[in-house]
Amino acid sequence: MLDELQKILNVDRVWDMALVGAGDLGHAIAHYQGFANRGFRVTKVFDNDPNKVGLKVGDFIVEDTANLIKSVQAAGIQVAMLTVPAAHAQQVAEELVKAGIKAILNYTPTPLNLPRGVHIEQIDPLIQLQHMTYYLDE
Repeated sequence: MLDELQKILNVDRVWDMALVGAGDLGHAIAHYQGFANRGFRVTKVFDNDPNKVGLKVGDFIVEDTANLIKSVQAAGIQVAMLTVPAAHAQQVAEELVKAGIKAILNYTPTPLNLPRGVHIEQIDPLIQLQHMTYYLDE
């Protein structure tokens, strides 16, 4: 039964992921070891900062976002995590879609407007904190 449930949820395989944004949050995600045993594997890390491109972050060498579309297409990656500054989120997300990304975990506070067929999950820690404090007594 567990095997069938994993098939239904598409977690019966390992999903390669691209991480775009090698800042503080990107570094933390690149170093996080908890994805692999849950069916996800960061395989590429991108940034547009020339001071970060070529550096090692976790087990990855940061690639230039100028090569994002070709690199993601060549690797056949369908899942991405977005940890870029909010002002760049929409543009980078559109490039990810051009590269073939079908699912984006968006850590920016910017709502993304993308074509149908691209699934977006929004992670905004501030909103989550606001949800939590609503239930706190003074």
